[in-house]
Amino acid sequence: MKHNRIHILTTALAVMIAAAPVSAGKAGDFACFTVLVGRNASADGSVLLAHNEDDWGDNTVNIRRIPAHDYGEVRLVELGEGAVYETDGKTAGFFWVEVAPQEFSDAFVNDYGVVVVSDSCPTREKKGELIDGGIGYMLRRLIAEKARTAREGVLLAGQLIETFGYRGSGRTYAIADKNEAWALGAVQGRRWIAQRVPDDEVAIIPNHMTIRQIRLDDPADFLGSKDIIAYAAANGWYDENKDGAFDFKKAYTIPSKDLLADHNTLRHWRGLTLMTGREWPIGEDYPFAVKPAEKVTVEKLMAVLRDHHEGTPYDATDGYKTGTPNQTKFRTICTMTTVNALIASLNAAKSEPLAVSLWMTLGKPDTTVFLPFYPALERLPEGLGMGPLEHDDATFYRQHFQDADFKAGRGALLTARVLDLENYVNADYGARIGALKKERDPIEREMKEGRAKLEAGFAEAYAQDPLKALASLEDFVADALKRTMLLTKTLREIL
Repeated sequence: MKHNRIHILTTALAVMIAAAPVSAGKAGDFACFTVLVGRNASADGSVLLAHNEDDWGDNTVNIRRIPAHDYGEVRLVELGEGAVYETDGKTAGFFWVEVAPQEFSDAFVNDYGVVVVSDSCPTREKKGELIDGGIGYMLRRLIAEKARTAREGVLLAGQLIETFGYRGSGRTYAIADKNEAWALGAVQGRRWIAQRVPDDEVAIIPNHMTIRQIRLDDPADFLGSKDIIAYAAANGWYDENKDGAFDFKKAYTIPSKDLLADHNTLRHWRGLTLMTGREWPIGEDYPFAVKPAEKVTVEKLMAVLRDHHEGTPYDATDGYKTGTPNQTKFRTICTMTTVNALIASLNAAKSEPLAVSLWMTLGKPDTTVFLPFYPALERLPEGLGMGPLEHDDATFYRQHFQDADFKAGRGALLTARVLDLENYVNADYGARIGALKKERDPIEREMKEGRAKLEAGFAEAYAQDPLKALASLEDFVADALKRTMLLTKTLREIL
């Protein structure tokens, strides 16, 4: 990327600084859960990415499709707290799952099929160097706007971190495309490490770093800061004589004082158990990735994202008898702060727009339907989002962090109705979840069957009439949304 230097603060930036985000604090350190599946580990050859987005506070989940844009020869991108990134004026289009006013919670799928989500992973670093406030919120959107592959996204993220400094304590960015998936560990300041998920393996990412041994002499599978080991040693986090081979997780992650109550170990353990079909000890020495017991399907990932440790010693509600499983002494995969779930299926063997598809919930996945989406489609049905549908840096930033407009309009969105229903179910989970599943599961099953049938005939339909074929996909998504709206309304009434 040419053009990459710091510029004098502009008047527009001063306005953005006034709206700069406030850290969510310690509570926000324990949020989100991700599964990355290599293409040879999935049932249909897709790279799969599954993610629960967990956030504290009063949030607005806002979904839009922003088309590609060209600002001209040069674009100055304000990074929120003083730093400015200069790049060319072109942005890719992207499907945007926004969680306002959070700084580290948006998900993106761009026109090239690059997906980016993230998990908070606090680190030992407390004094990382930042240039003019560093980069945080804008990191993932720049990946969405610029990266044509997951590897390009990793390299761009690394360049931005090393240039400006990362202002969060630490975070793992999951970046995937139709060929491969990467996990990138960002450390406060100017250091990072990334590892490629092996094609025949699955990586589980809770809220601690999961990259272990690294080999920066193997750029096919590892990328990162050249001084990642030396910096840890200089800070007393790593001693080769005492510790042996360098372990990124052990060196940079804050050690757990209580593995059962640290919000991460049990979720990591549960994800490994569900993927491999075997028991794992409760501990901290889990591998970066594992081979699954069987080829992974979207349905399997839906079940993982809905999991509350049911049937294990850590099912703290004894089968929903003592309250909601979303809020117990053991943090579960699906939890009280989950605001949406997303499963991306990325398949290079399929033609566009089927090559990149999503299943997504607009609330906690245990209490609502996974809806089908095709991010490449230009038209999304009403009831998903609001705000400008053309690229506008200043407006995007203002609305995200000063979201009075969003709060005023979100009552018309499906997300608001789903939230009302899930709150009602959680108030008496054991008595209500059975009735909800009885109504939800047949509709979700019909959507899966309808999608499979539609996709099977799509190539022939597209050859005969491309516009009509694309319209059929749009109509299918719109109908799924209508059915979910009706289901949500009906469930709220009958429960």
